[in-house]
Amino acid sequence: MAQRALILYYSQFDNTARLASQIHKLTGADILRIKVAPGTFPDDMRATDDVYQKQRQTNRLPTLTTKLPQLSYYDVILVGGPVWDGQISSPIMALLNQLQGYQGKVAPFSSGWSDTGNYQRDFVAHAGKLTVLPGYHVLTHGKPAFSLASLMSWLRQV
Repeated sequence: MAQRALILYYSQFDNTARLASQIHKLTGADILRIKVAPGTFPDDMRATDDVYQKQRQTNRLPTLTTKLPQLSYYDVILVGGPVWDGQISSPIMALLNQLQGYQGKVAPFSSGWSDTGNYQRDFVAHAGKLTVLPGYHVLTHGKPAFSLASLMSWLRQV
């Protein structure tokens, strides 16, 4: 990856954070964790899912508290998030709204518990006019599982 890259990621339970950290170590890209306002989501995933479903149904996305850097500096933005109900999380939906107008490429990566679902398709559907590259999607309890070789292969394509 010879491009100027930025890693933006949201992680509620640190699975995506570990993946983002691994990508950062391999690429040396700038990295920034996306945060939501305190109290947005409960600590329990089932309760979080209830909040998430309401957010998707009403399109009332969470407020992001992270200030983004000057995006035009970067050739590619790697956007990481958890798989929620086989789709992108609402913080990633909110982030994609903020990225509108970015002229570079965007490549998603995700971590899920047991199913990647339609993450890539949902990401593209919410990306608007962003140029989206194929993503890297792994599971903590299933396949595709994380492997350094598969991550390196993806990064070479980005």
